[in-house]
Amino acid sequence: MAIPCDCKTLNISVNNVLEPFGFECHPFLTGWYNQLVSEKFQLNYPPSTAAVVVISQPSMFEKAFLPFLQEEFDSSQIRDPIDQCMLFYFHKVKKSFSEQGIDVESLHDFQLDTRRRPRILVQTAGHVSGAVRYYKPSDVEIEQKNNNYYPVCHHPRWGGWFALRGVFIFPQIQDSTLEKIEPPQNLSAPEASSMLELYNLHWQDWRWRDIGNPESRYSEEQIKYFETPPPDRFQLIQKYLDNREL
Repeated sequence: MAIPCDCKTLNISVNNVLEPFGFECHPFLTGWYNQLVSEKFQLNYPPSTAAVVVISQPSMFEKAFLPFLQEEFDSSQIRDPIDQCMLFYFHKVKKSFSEQGIDVESLHDFQLDTRRRPRILVQTAGHVSGAVRYYKPSDVEIEQKNNNYYPVCHHPRWGGWFALRGVFIFPQIQDSTLEKIEPPQNLSAPEASSMLELYNLHWQDWRWRDIGNPESRYSEEQIKYFETPPPDRFQLIQKYLDNREL
């Protein structure tokens, strides 16, 4: 029997847990997602099943990641530190709902299934929730059309200075009343084209993230972390920890 709860209420509950740590959450239905993905990526739930997509804002690094490093980080694990951090904060949400007797499944952007395919296409989830707009090569005018370009998402507030981190699915909760929100259209056609080209051809210089005059950017500390090759990030982490102890 479905628990009498709606998708918006669930989203508020998830936000209450994660918002203080630099995250934002947006509700959607699994059927909306399944309509846009091929069969191999579809979620095996009824179309009205409630779901929530989680986005990290520019402030996540300072509000969630650095405190996590100081208090919970396990340097002996093979898993990437950011992935460890996301698992930690997602667990907070799952624990909160478990205490209410509500089942919840979490799907992370970094997780693969047994066939080495993503368990969730987070860009599509963000798009159907109305939180971001998902730009594909077929959606924009590009001088030298290249359908091998990777698609990219744009956030109405953060531009490209954000990340889609994963999805919560609530199998017990069906909600046919949630109104679908059209993804934001904040970019002009030339801006969308520029963003797609910069993302694919010059992603290393971060310019694609600034398209659309974002309200906030990553801190210099955060940019340095992501620009550092993964094997060298542990030295940087130790430096962060040493500085926070001063």
